[in-house]
Amino acid sequence: FEDKELRYRNRHLDLIVNTDVVNNFVLRSDLLKETRLFLDKNGYLEVETPVLQPIYGGANAMPFTTFHNTLDEKLYLRISLELYLKKLIIGGINKVFELSKNFRNEGMDKNHNPEFTMLEYYCAYADVYDMLSFTELMVKTIFKNIKKSPIINFGKNKISFKNKFQVIDFFDSIKKFTNEDLSNMDAKSIYKFLNDSKIQIDKNANYGNLIDKVFSHYVEPNLIQPTFIINFPKEISPLAKTHRENNELVERFELFIGGMEIANSFTELNDPIDQLQRLNSQLDLRAKGDKEAQVIDHSFIEAMEIGMPPTGGVGVGIDRLVMLLTQQSSIKDVILFPAMRNEEK
Repeated sequence: FEDKELRYRNRHLDLIVNTDVVNNFVLRSDLLKETRLFLDKNGYLEVETPVLQPIYGGANAMPFTTFHNTLDEKLYLRISLELYLKKLIIGGINKVFELSKNFRNEGMDKNHNPEFTMLEYYCAYADVYDMLSFTELMVKTIFKNIKKSPIINFGKNKISFKNKFQVIDFFDSIKKFTNEDLSNMDAKSIYKFLNDSKIQIDKNANYGNLIDKVFSHYVEPNLIQPTFIINFPKEISPLAKTHRENNELVERFELFIGGMEIANSFTELNDPIDQLQRLNSQLDLRAKGDKEAQVIDHSFIEAMEIGMPPTGGVGVGIDRLVMLLTQQSSIKDVILFPAMRNEEK
């Protein structure tokens, strides 16, 4: 029973025949337990927020839509946990987390499933640098408690959790792997760079789409050992606070391990005027054809106007952490019932 597709479609048979598959999902359960235990020991309160939302927000993604007959209104399956958790921070719960499902109406590949498990945690009176240290400690602790070894095998690579995670500036990482300094390039110049490099990109792509394409193509696949990328452009970070030393950047990190994005973090934007302006800029991008640009949740803006303390927040892709833990190269191998195309009749 080796055929991958047959195994995904008949997981009950897969579990009966392949005992190693059962062990992978035991490890997944262990990872969830260790994650909750770590956050609980550090004073975080676990909560549950709505899956069905009148306005989706908190990420750049297309939602799934549904309809509530009694309310006579369209609803969306959440794409992120972020905005509701920030409302709880505003309400005075200073350390909060949620471990739950998100849904994004996007393509499927070895790192993406339309339904996936996300961890988000927020801490008042913290910033992205506090969350960077905390996230590194959390990942190392979880893997140490489960694997009992600081080394894991992932594909052809040995990944070490023993040393301090590397920290690299966003534009420095691009320069490292392209030998080009893109930090002062405008959208037109970056488009030419991509075109000259034979990398396909929409002619109408905005600056954020273009610089993100460069990063994902040239940098991400090379970030095998645990690496924090910091200091992202403001254009691709509408919910992050402006960098304290550079107005063109934001205080943000992404953690990469095994060539995959594992975590994303901000010093959260807590100025309602700035936040509204940023989201209005996202509406301009939507008007120009960017279907994944964010929408405005006015209830969130109103909550922020009450007063949001300085906050650090982190989102962690649980499925990808499990991929590392179980040495699986496809997200389908760590989700019991992954999304599949309907079989042809």
